[in-house]
Amino acid sequence: EDEKYLYFTAQANGGVTLNRVDLTTKKTESLTDLTSGIGSFALKNNKLLFVKTEVSNPFELYVSGIDAKKPIRISSFNEDWVKSKQLSFPEKHEFKNEKGLTIEYWVMKPSTYEAGKKYPLLLQIHGGPSAMWGPGETTMWHEFQFWCSKGYGIVYSNPRGSGGYGYDFLRANVNDWGKGPMSDVLNSLNRASAESWVDTSRITVTGGSYAGYLIAYILGHDKRFKAACSQRGVYDLRTFFGEANAWRLVPNYFGGYPWEKKTLEVLERESPINYVQNITTPYIIFHGENDLRTGVSQSERMYK
Repeated sequence: EDEKYLYFTAQANGGVTLNRVDLTTKKTESLTDLTSGIGSFALKNNKLLFVKTEVSNPFELYVSGIDAKKPIRISSFNEDWVKSKQLSFPEKHEFKNEKGLTIEYWVMKPSTYEAGKKYPLLLQIHGGPSAMWGPGETTMWHEFQFWCSKGYGIVYSNPRGSGGYGYDFLRANVNDWGKGPMSDVLNSLNRASAESWVDTSRITVTGGSYAGYLIAYILGHDKRFKAACSQRGVYDLRTFFGEANAWRLVPNYFGGYPWEKKTLEVLERESPINYVQNITTPYIIFHGENDLRTGVSQSERMYK
């Protein structure tokens, strides 16, 4: 109310933090941690009201002082329901890739995990490519817990090109949608697969949109997976430019247009459809017929 601070949320390292900047000093401070995600929020009478997602509870409303300290939960949208559920909590890891970028990844054991037993492992890949996953990301809470409840372990990561790690990290996949990000997600998978409970003969992969793209690219270059599923993917970057409302991704990431020889060469190199002859993994493709973001003909072409 005194216009001293500007409040905002931002993705960071797997969380979505609530932050504020002092308009006089320009100093920014994070008011919440990286293990949760803050959604909508409101300020009034020196009180802060906000929605919070965390692994232990997908969504609740909280109220606190203006500094977000000592928040009090004031809703029970999921609190009572989640008490009767057996949840899996992610373990965070990291490594440096060949570019010197720190890649963060998370491993979730099956919620029914018992020491000494072996379990299948599901590699989950996010879309965007500039999305970001982590304990504070809201949209995947249910899917991650669902697969863990079915006896799967999960590994997910934020490969180069993800949001939440700064501008240089975000643009580290320019002209490189395939090989570089593939290296990051498979490196995460390799490290997770080394854990004693993983049945390495039953490793699967799924994801949608850009992840659908990357899965198809990976299957053209790697045969380790027992089964694969890609959803609403992009498989031919040359035609993606003309059939989708996200066409600006082509000039933004590849520096030109399909009718330009230099750009066309890159689009052909980066398009999974040009490696389809290498795919032997059992593979199911999903796509919505009315999808305007990634046209359904992308999947029809890949299937045929």
